[in-house]
Amino acid sequence: MNVDTTKPWSTARLRERFITPELVSGTVLVSVVIAVADESGGILDVFAITLISVLVFWATEVFAHAVAAQRRRPDTETVQVRASVRLALHSSQGLLLAGIPPLIFLLFGLVGVRDGEVAYWTALWVEVAILAAVGWIAFGGFKVAWYWRVCGSLATAALGMLAMLLKILVH
Repeated sequence: MNVDTTKPWSTARLRERFITPELVSGTVLVSVVIAVADESGGILDVFAITLISVLVFWATEVFAHAVAAQRRRPDTETVQVRASVRLALHSSQGLLLAGIPPLIFLLFGLVGVRDGEVAYWTALWVEVAILAAVGWIAFGGFKVAWYWRVCGSLATAALGMLAMLLKILVH
């Protein structure tokens, strides 16, 4: 085993465990849902729409992974539904994880810990920060120049910024 991956918080370990297409696309998706949600209806509406959207898209992702797992199965093998669903749950966890931080901040706005508008914008900025961290971790490694990590971080964070631009254009 590589020495770098034995450390629980090494970039190699974080990359292997958390950096998935589902995390990136899920984070952008949640950002877009929050951005286009009509905040004039109140923070409860934004929270509910975001929560329901995350759950619907996550269930769709699980189903899609379970169905797609069948493409590798020869006609002579039986369908392994339990194994396919278990693998699908593991593969799609990034999409579910992408929704948790912004939902926490929206919940703060809902229960009055933060003003609704502050909670709304914080939820969007948290998603940008998550994307920036994903880019930083994804482009880390031995002998990777710091400027490549910064470029990866900025490029990934730009996806979240596009969601905010969409919010400005839509509303």
